[in-house]
Amino acid sequence: MAQYDEVERSPYQSMESWTEAWAPSMIRSEDPISLSSYFLEQKIPLDPALTHNAINLLLHLSAAIFLLKTLDALHLPAAFSASLIFALHPSVLQTVYWSGYRQDLIGLILLLAALYFGIRNRGPADFVALMVLSLIAYIVHPATLVLPLLLSLCIFQQQATFHLKYYNRLLPLLCLALFIGVWAQGHQTVAEIEFSDRISIYAQNLFFYLKQALVPVELSLFHPFDQSKGYSVGAQYSFLPFLLFIPFYILIAINFKKSWTRGILLGLTSYLLLILYGISQTGAFLDGSLANEDHLQYIALPFMIALVACTAGGIVRNMGSGGKILWYIAFTTFTLIQIAVTSSYANAVSDRTQMWHKLSQQWPNSWQPKMALIHTVQASGEASEFLDNNEMIEMLENVLKLQPNRMQERIALARLYRSSDQKSNALREYKRILRDFQPDREFLGEAAEFYDSLGLTWDANNARERMTE
Repeated sequence: MAQYDEVERSPYQSMESWTEAWAPSMIRSEDPISLSSYFLEQKIPLDPALTHNAINLLLHLSAAIFLLKTLDALHLPAAFSASLIFALHPSVLQTVYWSGYRQDLIGLILLLAALYFGIRNRGPADFVALMVLSLIAYIVHPATLVLPLLLSLCIFQQQATFHLKYYNRLLPLLCLALFIGVWAQGHQTVAEIEFSDRISIYAQNLFFYLKQALVPVELSLFHPFDQSKGYSVGAQYSFLPFLLFIPFYILIAINFKKSWTRGILLGLTSYLLLILYGISQTGAFLDGSLANEDHLQYIALPFMIALVACTAGGIVRNMGSGGKILWYIAFTTFTLIQIAVTSSYANAVSDRTQMWHKLSQQWPNSWQPKMALIHTVQASGEASEFLDNNEMIEMLENVLKLQPNRMQERIALARLYRSSDQKSNALREYKRILRDFQPDREFLGEAAEFYDSLGLTWDANNARERMTE
């Protein structure tokens, strides 16, 4: 897949050795652990794509386990349910499947592990573990810099007080986060976008991520970004998505002393703090055009899922035995539906032909998914339900309008014309290839044979003469 992706998802693509990942300049801007892991997995004597996906899947399941441990440490209801929903959530598939996003997986594991030890807080060993994990997390993923704020919310959820003695241990974490944040920020470049346009993009991103977290019905590896919405809506309207959360905070303020409001405060604020990084980023499709990408909310996703699942679990728990029966029935039904949806989506993504066909429909002006679809169909050597010869010819013509200097694609088009008995079109392409490119001896012989079949002896002899040069 990487050969069709013109966007550098990870510096690994341009690195020669794992040692480059640990250079100070690289540590300042990238995740050295993920980069090193890419080199390590190349040493495994198995299919590279299968190995990559298997490692990512194990990391995702590890994140789900740490989510369970963290929720259990907070003594929140429905902890297992929330963790299972996260593990099976369909919007995590891009992070697990597409290469270049392991930073998000490792970042979430480190964040949840640090929260777990910070919440448990049984002695010096837990504090040391918290400090070490926090330091690594800060280096791996910039979204984790809000960890001191998240942990302070967890402490407040447990203690229901702002007494400083409970929060003193967060001071080293906060100082470390500020230092790493300033150190890394000096190496980053920010695109120059007008404030109103930037807010509009943030608002659209927030709407998209909320929808994908709560109602993930639009399942795709990349989602087209509606630039008409992103740039035409005024700044005064772009604040509307953020204003949606105000009623929840008013509710929290009114019922401030109740334990359930502290749980909502913890979940909602944690999600908003972590999603700030995602909504401030602009995703990119294979050709570099703007896109919404699910991986940008991966690190915030479990906190929204936990907010909804644990709140629902708390309500049901207060309903007594009847509520428990209702919960088991509803959760089992929901889990079965989620398994079916995620399995169907995963199956569609694992079928390369189906995946590229969908992406080529979503991105009609991009040549990369079209070319990938054609190569996949040709490599299979079988008839495809997505492309017949005429459709493949039309797609190649569109690709070559966008990329006229691609010799291999023009050769493929000439052969398709020939196999479809479109001799005049095939002749035009053969002549153009011989005029504009330097094809190999095999194609020159093929061209000479084709010219002979049309009675073009002079052209055939010229092609054969080029074979001897």
